[in-house]
Amino acid sequence: MKKNLFFYVFAVLCTMPFFTSCSDDDDDTPVVIPIDEEIVGNYGGTLEIQLFGVAISGDGIAQNINVTKAGDNAISLSIVDFSFVGVQVGDINLENCPLVSTGENSYSFTADPFDLASEDGTMTCTVTLNRGTIVNETLTLDLSIKAQLGTAEQNVTVTFTGERGVTVETESDEAAITAFNFDADYEAHPMHQVIVANSVAIDAENHTVTFNVDRDMVATEEYADALANLYPTFTISDKATCEVESGAAMDFSGEGNSVEVVVTAENGTSITWTITANLVIVPTTLVNDFNTWVETSGSVIIASGSWETPEPTDVWASANLGCVGLGILGYQGEMAMLQAEGQDGSAAMVQTLDTRAYSLAPDITPGSLFTGTFDLDINAAISGNYLPSTHFGISYKGKPATLNVTYKYEKGTEYVGETVSTEEDKGLIMAVLYEATDASGADFHLDGTNLMDTQYHVMNAYVEGTEGVSDTNGEWVTVSVPFTEIGTYDSSKTYKMAIVCQSSVNGATAQGAIGSKLWIDNIEVVAE
Repeated sequence: MKKNLFFYVFAVLCTMPFFTSCSDDDDDTPVVIPIDEEIVGNYGGTLEIQLFGVAISGDGIAQNINVTKAGDNAISLSIVDFSFVGVQVGDINLENCPLVSTGENSYSFTADPFDLASEDGTMTCTVTLNRGTIVNETLTLDLSIKAQLGTAEQNVTVTFTGERGVTVETESDEAAITAFNFDADYEAHPMHQVIVANSVAIDAENHTVTFNVDRDMVATEEYADALANLYPTFTISDKATCEVESGAAMDFSGEGNSVEVVVTAENGTSITWTITANLVIVPTTLVNDFNTWVETSGSVIIASGSWETPEPTDVWASANLGCVGLGILGYQGEMAMLQAEGQDGSAAMVQTLDTRAYSLAPDITPGSLFTGTFDLDINAAISGNYLPSTHFGISYKGKPATLNVTYKYEKGTEYVGETVSTEEDKGLIMAVLYEATDASGADFHLDGTNLMDTQYHVMNAYVEGTEGVSDTNGEWVTVSVPFTEIGTYDSSKTYKMAIVCQSSVNGATAQGAIGSKLWIDNIEVVAE
């Protein structure tokens, strides 16, 4: 039997008795048992395992079992933070197990046989507790297990003997990748320049590591072989081992841009980690003339719809899916963002919709076009709040200098909502550079709830200031707005650029004029 199979069977076998409650012995009259004095405590000892009568556990495997009082004649047994085959089970508790006295300082308990299947479905087994005793503060278990692994049946015998008041050092079952990085020594590893700094994300629950790679850079001749020549350094759990050496080359040029790495814990548990390079756009210049569009579709519960979206679709997004969601309430009107005629070719047009007739919807629904994604927060959307769903910003390199825009704005005539400073609607055209990670290093994004909060702004640019753009009387206007440094720009940090265009400047608070329209023809962010 392979080593990993042995540990798989062992881990399950050594815990099987604790998944079922002990049976009553109706033939013995219950007596008050001195549980606190003679039974309660930790029992540290060893497991002995035989496969088809042949010992396979060497000198025994260290194991601790905790016993607590559950009543005058009952105990509970616990294995704390238990895990097996890489699956964290947590605390395994057997509550209120009745004891039977068999003599002075001598007790027994039994359990009914039961079937168990591994969580991944690869193994099933029948577990029988032949004997369970606590005699003179020594806990003994004797189990028989018939395990079915694929087409092979394994007959296993497991015994445990542990002394009260003794704690033994058990082997670790941790098999995690705890840190993962790429050095910035570009002389030794020139291809590391394609890595987006601070983009590594470790998902311990799903056993994945991801990092971002500049898609445009790897498309060049100079960095064409970059994915095949990366040298990550990483750390793993204490006492674990890995088949791949930290600092050695990894080739991410294969299927899915992924590499699988097996980490093995001290006790033999193995976990396969998937490490993936995500190819993303990391521009130093953002530019779009909105002449190229593709059809997009989406659904919200029972409502579905389609609309045109400007390319590239992994850069530009809208809240049109929110309009689809309004269909649940009966809305059947236009989308809030549409392709329209521009000054030169096509343009993106966003408009403020009248949604007063639909319960749970805000009075108005302003149209928006932005860099980022619309990730529907269904719980908020059900109550008519789409603000958390607008994830503003994409990765951006460099220090932005100017925001260049060609636009046209037409204010609506019926203003809805409490006034802020005027009943004349205005549009919003803004760009914000902000840090891509929070204080803990996790990915961070602005959304409709915090976009205007300048504590997050490193640099920003507003067309006609924070009050918004005024009606242009049907004329196209081209402007170049310099970025203002609000925080402190640091070239060693990673940033996102949020460009947000909205038909009503105060639309986030459901204030604006029905029918307000903002056209965006050309837009560009230029770095220094």
